[in-house]
Amino acid sequence: PDLPSSAQLRQARQSRSVSTVDSHPDGRLVIRVVVPIPTRSILSEPQLLQLTQPVPDTFSRHAEAVQEAYRDYQQLTLGRDGLKRIYSLTLTLTLLLALLTAMAVAFVLARRLAAPLLILAEGTQAVAQGDYRPRQALPARDELGVLTQSFNQMVRQLEDARAAADRNRAAVEAARAYLESVLANLSTGVLAFAGNGTLRAANRGAMDILADDLAGFEEIALADWVHHEVFRDALLEGFATHESDWHEQIEIPSPDSTPLTLLVHGSRLPESTGGGLVVVFDDITRLVDAQRTAAWAEVARRLAHEIKNPLTPIQLSAERLALKLADQLDDNGKAMLERATRTIVNQVEAMKNLVNAFRDYARLPAPELVALDLAALMREVLHLYESAAVRIRLQVGEDLPKVLGDASQIRQIIHNMLQNAQDAVLGKDDAEITLLARADGDRVLLVCRDNGPGFPAEILARAFEPYFTTKS
Repeated sequence: PDLPSSAQLRQARQSRSVSTVDSHPDGRLVIRVVVPIPTRSILSEPQLLQLTQPVPDTFSRHAEAVQEAYRDYQQLTLGRDGLKRIYSLTLTLTLLLALLTAMAVAFVLARRLAAPLLILAEGTQAVAQGDYRPRQALPARDELGVLTQSFNQMVRQLEDARAAADRNRAAVEAARAYLESVLANLSTGVLAFAGNGTLRAANRGAMDILADDLAGFEEIALADWVHHEVFRDALLEGFATHESDWHEQIEIPSPDSTPLTLLVHGSRLPESTGGGLVVVFDDITRLVDAQRTAAWAEVARRLAHEIKNPLTPIQLSAERLALKLADQLDDNGKAMLERATRTIVNQVEAMKNLVNAFRDYARLPAPELVALDLAALMREVLHLYESAAVRIRLQVGEDLPKVLGDASQIRQIIHNMLQNAQDAVLGKDDAEITLLARADGDRVLLVCRDNGPGFPAEILARAFEPYFTTKS
């Protein structure tokens, strides 16, 4: 008989019995039972009993069918796990592929749907940076396409508006620059005040007339000015007593204490333009002096005419009396008549000379301009003052050019200046008079300088009025 395998023997010793169904080489099934046989001695070898019994053919066929089915089941069991893994892997790959496909489709759709929004976003950023070029128009007719077209239309309108604003700003800047240039080159002073009275603008003419750069005047109201009090009070009074425009002629002191005559024009700006005040003023001191001189000339002309009319009859009458009465008087009477007649004639001549002086002031004769050597003319005049009590020094610049002038009038001017200088230093121990001439650009400057008391500041404005003098 077939011996059991070592594994069956080991199992029989351990579990007391082993029952198996084995296949015989001839194809039959054999039931094998192996049990241990107890022994009386511990030292004796363990013994096993094996029983083999062939299985009937009917049972064999059924057992083989069962075993075959069991093997098929085992194979199916093993294949099921693989199929499950294959199915799981396939399903996972399918799901991943579907997910990727969905994401790709969603990305494409999102790009197509978001393209107009991206264009609008880029356009918005470009507009914020000042780029008003239209964006790419979409051919779509949906809401986003219409929105993009509307955005491009808005951008074009903004570009047109900006271009118009730039043109207007350039025009305004040009007008402002032109106005500032005009104001800067005006000799007339212009001051602009805000509604609260603070200074907003002042041109160069105003600073020159007031002899002040007006720094810091922008922070204080007109009523709080601590300088130019006369000018300030005149402006405040003018705006307080007039509702709109007003004109006034005022006199203010200059830095050298000589009065300045100003013609001031004040005006209120309309409230629609922000309100405020504008003051325009001009220094008319020279004009007033010229008017005063013209008035004196007219007075002199009329006075000369009125005085000269009776002088000639008086002179003729005196001469006629002398002629008629000379033969009727004795020698003493004749001598007295001649003296009286000569006195009348001389005084009439003096009066005529005075009248002629008035006439010459009213109508100065035209000068005869010739090329003069001013230095030689000055030396010629100084020869007449060699015996004067005060020594007169002559200073003539080098290369003094010749001048065009009337010799007699210039000679009279030098005489007048020297005589005034002598009167000014009369009685001074350290009296000094200097007559100098020097080139001054394209002119020649003639100066008579002395160390006398000078002119008081308050009379400088009247120094050149006819017959004005401080002499007693």
